Amino acid sequence: MTSSSEPMSTQEFIRRLLSPERAGNFDPLQIFSRCPINSHDTVADIGCGPGYFTLPLAKTLINGRVLALDLDDEMLDACRERVSGARLGNVETLKCSEFEFPVGAGSIDGAFLAFVIQASPDKGRFLKAVRELLQLKGWCSVLEWYRKETEMGPPLERRIDPVDLEVMAREAGFRTMGWRDLNGDHYMMTLRNT
Repeated sequence: MTSSSEPMSTQEFIRRLLSPERAGNFDPLQIFSRCPINSHDTVADIGCGPGYFTLPLAKTLINGRVLALDLDDEMLDACRERVSGARLGNVETLKCSEFEFPVGAGSIDGAFLAFVIQASPDKGRFLKAVRELLQLKGWCSVLEWYRKETEMGPPLERRIDPVDLEVMAREAGFRTMGWRDLNGDHYMMTLRNT
């Protein structure tokens, strides 16, 4: 939703996140093919919401597991319901706070952040907290909005252009592996824990 939109309920937001129209902009399998992911990795889907990316990520990680993290109980309930319906046994849903995660430091291979950095009140602190979860050389794939007006999406002042995200990521201790445009409104960046 843009800054001029009326606030929507969590249930309305969940419906929007899982809408068929969203699949036109984000093909999870194509996105995961661009991640440095191995089928045996343990990956945290931070800000998993209702599990739009969680389920295809779990299917990609045939010998690994997904830690689906969110700070909203309704989002976690929706994610759990979808995971259960898909009979995926390699997903664990966990409640987190803004900067603290129920995951041991250096315990995961990768992190997937879909449109969550822009929502953080302290983007640098958030990136540092995510980096602490990763093993040395662990990866982090980020999807974000370009800093431009669009029909839908977060307020312009929260959006981050790729150049600014690269600076933030380096300051948090990451090495950037590059970024690519997804559809004109969104981009994907891959980071490494150095």
